[in-house]
Amino acid sequence: MYSREMVGEVLLPPSPNWFFINAQDSRAEDQLLVTATYRSILVQQLNPGKKLPTLLKVIPNQNEKLQFVRLCPRASEPEYGHTVASVCEGSIVRLFNMHTGDAIAEHRHHEGLSVNGICWGSVDKEEVVVTVGGGGRVVVWQPQHSAYQTHTLPQTPELTVVEVNPKDRGQALVAATKEIALVNLKNGWVLTWLKGHDMNIYCLRWYEGEENPFAEEYPTNSRAEAMMEDRSGEERNKTHGWQQNSRGDSNGPFFASSDHGRNIYLWDISAKRYVTKMNVPIMASGYKRPPPVKDKTKLKQHIPLAWYKKGLLSSTVHGELLLWTSQMGKWKYKPLHHLHNRAIYNLLLFGDVVVTSGQDRMLYGYDVAHQAHLFQLSTLGAFATSLTFCPQDASRLAVGSMDNTIRLLKFGSPTPLQTLTVSHNIKGKILSLCWHPEQEGHLLFGTAAGQVAWLNISNSHLNTFAYYHQKASYKVEWAPPVCPHKSGISETWCAYSYGDREIVMRSVSSPLANPLSLKNLVPDPDNKKFPKDVTEFAFSPDYSFLAVGLNDGQVLIYRRQDLEQLATVVVVKKAVQHLLWKPKADSGPSYTLAVASNENDIQLFCLDNFLKGLQDKSPDDHSLEVLVTQATRVLSGHEARVVWLSWSPHKPSVLASASYDHTIQLWETDNGSMLGNYGGHSARVFRVEFSPSDPDLLFSAAEENALHCWRPSKLTCKTPAESNAVLKEYRAKKEPGVAAGEETTAAPQDTSESKQESAVSVQIEANTTATVTITTTTTKATSVSDSTKKSSSDSGKKAAVKSFFPKLHKVCSRKKTFHHLLLLSLLAVEEAKQERDSSQQKGAAGKDSETLEDDLEDLEGDEAQEKELAKEVDARPIVVDTTEKYSFLLEKDSEMAPPEDFLYVMQMHGQPQQVDALLAAEIETHESKGNASHASLMHCWRGSLGTHIHLAAKQKKLTPFLVASAPQVSMKLWEVACEAYAEQLLAEGDAVTAASYLLNIHKVEEAIDMLLQHRHFREALAIVKTRLGFSQDQLEKVVGRWVNSAIYDGNMDLAALLQLSTGQLEAAARTLSRRTDSGSLFVSAQVYTATGNAELAISTGLMALREASVRQEMDKVEAFLCHLSGVKWFRVVSTLHCLLLKVIQQEDTVCFSYLFHPSESGGEAAAAGGRGSTCLVEEVKRQWEAQGFSQSQYQSLYQHLETHFSTQQSPSSVKHLWFLVSLSLCKCLLAPSYQLWDQHLTAALRHAVTWGKADQLLHLTHALLPRGRDDMALLRSTAPEPQEGEMVPPPSLHVLWQCYQQAEVALLHTYIMGDTCWSDLQKDKYVIDRDTEAVNQEEAQISQAAVHPSDASSASAVGEGVLQPGSECRPTHVTPEGNVPVLCQETKAVISGRDEEASFCFPRSVGSLKTSLSFYLENIDRDPEVFSEMIGVTSSALSTPIVLLQEIVTLLHRKDIFDSADKESFLFGLGAQ
Repeated sequence: MYSREMVGEVLLPPSPNWFFINAQDSRAEDQLLVTATYRSILVQQLNPGKKLPTLLKVIPNQNEKLQFVRLCPRASEPEYGHTVASVCEGSIVRLFNMHTGDAIAEHRHHEGLSVNGICWGSVDKEEVVVTVGGGGRVVVWQPQHSAYQTHTLPQTPELTVVEVNPKDRGQALVAATKEIALVNLKNGWVLTWLKGHDMNIYCLRWYEGEENPFAEEYPTNSRAEAMMEDRSGEERNKTHGWQQNSRGDSNGPFFASSDHGRNIYLWDISAKRYVTKMNVPIMASGYKRPPPVKDKTKLKQHIPLAWYKKGLLSSTVHGELLLWTSQMGKWKYKPLHHLHNRAIYNLLLFGDVVVTSGQDRMLYGYDVAHQAHLFQLSTLGAFATSLTFCPQDASRLAVGSMDNTIRLLKFGSPTPLQTLTVSHNIKGKILSLCWHPEQEGHLLFGTAAGQVAWLNISNSHLNTFAYYHQKASYKVEWAPPVCPHKSGISETWCAYSYGDREIVMRSVSSPLANPLSLKNLVPDPDNKKFPKDVTEFAFSPDYSFLAVGLNDGQVLIYRRQDLEQLATVVVVKKAVQHLLWKPKADSGPSYTLAVASNENDIQLFCLDNFLKGLQDKSPDDHSLEVLVTQATRVLSGHEARVVWLSWSPHKPSVLASASYDHTIQLWETDNGSMLGNYGGHSARVFRVEFSPSDPDLLFSAAEENALHCWRPSKLTCKTPAESNAVLKEYRAKKEPGVAAGEETTAAPQDTSESKQESAVSVQIEANTTATVTITTTTTKATSVSDSTKKSSSDSGKKAAVKSFFPKLHKVCSRKKTFHHLLLLSLLAVEEAKQERDSSQQKGAAGKDSETLEDDLEDLEGDEAQEKELAKEVDARPIVVDTTEKYSFLLEKDSEMAPPEDFLYVMQMHGQPQQVDALLAAEIETHESKGNASHASLMHCWRGSLGTHIHLAAKQKKLTPFLVASAPQVSMKLWEVACEAYAEQLLAEGDAVTAASYLLNIHKVEEAIDMLLQHRHFREALAIVKTRLGFSQDQLEKVVGRWVNSAIYDGNMDLAALLQLSTGQLEAAARTLSRRTDSGSLFVSAQVYTATGNAELAISTGLMALREASVRQEMDKVEAFLCHLSGVKWFRVVSTLHCLLLKVIQQEDTVCFSYLFHPSESGGEAAAAGGRGSTCLVEEVKRQWEAQGFSQSQYQSLYQHLETHFSTQQSPSSVKHLWFLVSLSLCKCLLAPSYQLWDQHLTAALRHAVTWGKADQLLHLTHALLPRGRDDMALLRSTAPEPQEGEMVPPPSLHVLWQCYQQAEVALLHTYIMGDTCWSDLQKDKYVIDRDTEAVNQEEAQISQAAVHPSDASSASAVGEGVLQPGSECRPTHVTPEGNVPVLCQETKAVISGRDEEASFCFPRSVGSLKTSLSFYLENIDRDPEVFSEMIGVTSSALSTPIVLLQEIVTLLHRKDIFDSADKESFLFGLGAQ
């Protein structure tokens, strides 16, 4: 009945709201159960027998918290049987459609007062929603007519509960704290008041049975009967015919009520009194009476009620379920079960089945008639943060959540989903879980409060380690001890936890002992320190290695036995979120590491070759550490960061990833393909785990208080983009609407009309002698619209802070290429300084003094040398030369900045006197613009404030700052005043001025700390260099904080500039390499070269070349190759890539040519080759030879490509596609073996096929075979000689030929399906028909003449329009992508006969079209599965050629181009072979 948008099932739903009696509601007619959770409504349906309830719908409630829900009591009601009413935070009453989840209508007529109860009623045979709350308001809302009535009960500041009489739905019981009123919903009259409770009422329940629930007569209420007799007839009529007797044969109506004092009252309305009072025990098994409490209002004990036949169901404080029955005039209880361990808040009845929910967040089903436990369902009060299956018991799942609770689920138990909940002594939110690898039932966990403990699930005993982390414990894991000889731990297993940016090891046998930090176990802590910015760690499956993830994206691999660093992975650029080793296989451990980070991609690293070789090496071996700069495979597709990974225990190559893009992606890691995407979550996903027993079942948790289970076989989306598109389409239908509390107008002309309000005061005589007034307000209510959205104008924008360095800010506000050139210029100046200093020191060392006079002369020379060294190097010519040398870094349409701008910025990062000059220039700029306050502050930084104060006094321009800075009475008072005023300015947000006051009293370091705390880094750096005499410690602190801030803001250029200015060259290169543009990577490589780190310089340079090649910036590639060392071999890739780009970027869009002519490829050199035109393979070989790459170097070139570039990834754009194709073709032409040649050629074709665009496949295949089959032998000649057992010819040539034909068929199909070809074809068809008719007439006239066979065949050929030499037509069909013409081979003669102009055109005559179709029938492979298997993809991205040819023939027949004979002939050819 209720549609579901999700593919999976909600295994653990959100918890019902605590403390509210109306947080759940039921309807026995269709077995529906609705629940109000934090921000959603759950619609469930009970199943017969021992089965869990089925979740039918999750209705989100925008961003407002839900409090109560009530179902329309009749499912057959046509207007509201499918709706549920709710009360939301903000006094909003909202009506939802359970089928669609849409909000139908809402109102806000409680006007901000509290809403405490809700129910359905009836007024004049129309359904209404009744709500009660603060101010004594009873709001009766009729959604069908958008009308409402507000009744105010007298002297009742708060109404808490409302319940409608099921036998007379125009009346309702309303609880006013401790009293109960029976109210007429139509006019708001109070029919009677019932008093007796001493504490606030919690629950009201009407008795719906026909028989009297009381077994014996009870005393009469003579006072009430006498009052009724004294009332006038008119007033008695207002009772609507109630029975006036109060004897045992009364028919009621009856109801029960409970309060917060554990009291239950049974009432008879006709007697106007309670009949029986019962006190609920704390525990049904007996208890000691608790000591009396002075303030009884503090006791809020919740006792829900439900009538079962003639008995009454209730709960105890400790979660027991009781059945009360009348026995011998007294009501006695019988315990039914004690399944809950805490208070019960809701008790609902479905025939004989009672469903209870309570504070333990459990939902239990119990059959009262058979006294049988049917089901238990754990619910989540907060979202789950960790999932893990027990390795010894695959049916046990541990779930940690943010409600400080661990839930242990047992699948396959007699009671469905048996759950053990543990929360006692758990301090904080659960963040991580880990089962013990050997000891069954030992569960290790870490919390947000820093607690680390392990749980023995057999006895629920908690063992807590004494040491708490200062902050959260993000990760826990079991593993053997690290460095057992150094740590002295002899235990087999230790507990590891990560928190406070460190990893500690704990002894299980000594939980009170201090843990050992891994940073203290490093073999050589002075030279190789353990990293401080740890974000993740993971032990390998055989516990031989430890992987540690860092905040900057690096992953360090350590050997567990001695904590020796073996490898460093420098591919990831952002903080590591999760490290996961591939599980151990039957053949042994496989050291494949999956890395998830703040990047959207997942990196896979196969470290088998590295780690297996380094496992047994000695720590003294200096070649021990390996630098990993290339990922084995990159999995791309998520739209936000990936935070969790999970390997499939059933198929080792399948990986699941959880992401903040609200989806879970399944990957086939062998080829990087996407198997499926689960988008059933509506929030950020945190965890995903495979079921160890069911290969087609996964469990996942997100930020939505629910645990999902789903099957990959039922997924319909392949990628996160598809899932999010479906989700966005669903959300677009559920735009939040406007509250109905305010009247909205339909048209502008209606704005003058206001709401019509009428107040009717009716005085009636109540049970007491007092006269009360009930005010009824009637108005119209509106439906939901979009006006509840907050206006965007409400959000203010912060004003921009004016820079204290206007001139410097103006110079630095350029494009990033300015900063690149600035970095290189500063690097060149520093190198010049070092060269000058070293030469002067060598000259001084060569002098030897012999006499005292010589010593005096040397002393004078030393003084002169110091003065010479103090002079700055003339940086201007160096800057000019550097900017001209690297001018290619400039972006298009940008001019080179003048040298003065570079020199001015370099002053900020130079010597103190340079900074002083810069400050003087900035002060002059401020004074010229009239910014006296800024100039005064900068005088303070510079140390010239005294002069400035005197000058300001003379010019009468003193400011409060200058006055406060001058000593008035004494120096002591002046210091105190400055410090106090600095604190005041800091409180107002002016940290710079406050720091200047501290500088006045010589508290320079405090001023610097204040500026750093408020991110004024330039100012702090200026103060350090001018006031502290270039203090190294302070300088490192300021620059370090500035660097961290710049990296956090993503300003890598500034961070690298700062690091370079302080001599941290390698750090600057590493920071700059975190950018992905080619210019930044090139500069990073140059800086690495300056540090002498050739390996990282080459790696970063290759990254720059790759990014420039992918963007097809080939001029930059050539420039990079001229300046980078060690990467000259990359020219083989750039050469082939340039030639491919010439093929696909031809300006002549009429007809494409796939041959290279001498004028295009080198003139004389090409002409010397013997042929006028060359194909791609010949031209590549020729240019490689001209560049000095001989056949003997091919193997080393191939090794370089295999080491640094991987083609095992899917193209993300057309430019990326052609770079991958270039890499694959390079590897193919350089391959040392026949098999590798075949694999790389197949890989190039696979990239084009999987891209799915026929024009791209056509370009590739025709570039390789421009003359068709004639070039097969030439391409085959580039392969090495085959070995024994290898297939000859290679399968890739067959695949190439099939792709060749398949691309042409696909483009011919596109051409035929268009509108440009039909005019030419129909014109040619008309000529053929006319010639045929003329021939027939001639044959009829000369019937006796015999026609020679050769003439007949010639006439037939002419009549059919066979293409004659020289009669070619070259139409162009432009595709939507980039105006690239898609061309089709015209005839087989064109392929083999026109070598000099091997080009391809669409057929424009019927004859050439028939010839082309016949040629395709002869050559195309009829089995697409064989083609897919050979190319290595699951299914071809292009349509099957046979299907396309059938569609072409059918369309040509429909357009009367082909007659029936032609159609049958071609279709027979398609189906016969």
